[in-house]
Amino acid sequence: MLWRPLLLASVLLLACNDDESTSPLGEPCEQADAAVCRIDQKACSVAAGQVSCSSCAAGEWVTQAGVCEPLVGTPMRHQFEEFSTEPGEEVLGLCQSWTLGNDTDIWVNAVELEQDALSHHSNWTFSPEDKFPGEDGVWLCEERNYDQLAAAVSGGVIYAQSTQATREVQRFPTGAAVRIPAHSRIIGDVHVLNTSSESRTGSATLTLYVLPEDEVSTRLAPFHLTYDELAIPPHSTSRFSGTCNLEEGWQEQTGEPVSMKLYYALPHTHALGERFFLRAVGGPRDGEMLLDVLGFNGEARGVYYEPPVDLAGITGLEFGCEFDNPRDDEVNWGFGDQEMCEMLGFIESPLGFESRISEANATGDDGEIQTFSGECNSVLIPWEDKL
Repeated sequence: MLWRPLLLASVLLLACNDDESTSPLGEPCEQADAAVCRIDQKACSVAAGQVSCSSCAAGEWVTQAGVCEPLVGTPMRHQFEEFSTEPGEEVLGLCQSWTLGNDTDIWVNAVELEQDALSHHSNWTFSPEDKFPGEDGVWLCEERNYDQLAAAVSGGVIYAQSTQATREVQRFPTGAAVRIPAHSRIIGDVHVLNTSSESRTGSATLTLYVLPEDEVSTRLAPFHLTYDELAIPPHSTSRFSGTCNLEEGWQEQTGEPVSMKLYYALPHTHALGERFFLRAVGGPRDGEMLLDVLGFNGEARGVYYEPPVDLAGITGLEFGCEFDNPRDDEVNWGFGDQEMCEMLGFIESPLGFESRISEANATGDDGEIQTFSGECNSVLIPWEDKL
């Protein structure tokens, strides 16, 4: 991510080799080259004039300068039970839980996921430990009537996984944290897709990096954007986008103009996704691109903003996805070979919010791109009592 931060197409055109060593060797990179590597949460180095991107080791994150540094905070680590999938098998509605046993609040500055279970995507919430009763481990979500939104409202959101990423770090700047109340349980709703020709047995490990409360200076709230009604035409490139107005609801809830700072963003599409973008609407940053990620590659695409982006005075957010569909059939919202267009973010704000577009109205063409849009409906949730 270009730290202020923008992922621009011109930056993505820079060549970058993928070296899976955990500690980069060679000379430091130029900022533009480091930005390319950071797109996939990788460090950058130059040896004999060749730029290389490399994964950081467990317990590390990649800085703005493109080097690996240790995550701060006390680690709380949990390895979930192993489970197996057969070749071509897709598993939906699978939940994994971890009762924290915390008698006091936990302040989470970073989350690290490592998994070898072919997890296609996973969303992780926390809720009171008695809300979805039952033993920890791996279980079917429907058996306990688990619902992500209900869990998030009763507790909160802690992390979401990039598509197919085997390791990912969600990190906030120094002093920023998400509060997990005492006596909480973390629950992950996991979508597993085994595209290999072999059976696979694996598990996930989740690590929370916890700060003492007296070191927490900023308390964060979540927000979620999703385009629910995709109708991606065959043999074409298309864009689905819309603007979510926040100003009216914000005024009603707080009596003040929109006031928030963006700390983290995670876009989500499947294999046909060519682009995800997020843009400010209204106020002093009107039209500014906040996130512009090109392509799908199965890497960690979560973006930490340091410094955070001050969005005070905006009236809303525009977001959207572009897809390239080479198939003979229309592709819709869904799992497996269908598509999604959504984003999880964390903000400094008195409100969390959920914004959804549930229409796919054709609006013309932008060059060779067919364009679609629809009305965005936002639900703003008071979050100050959770901070």
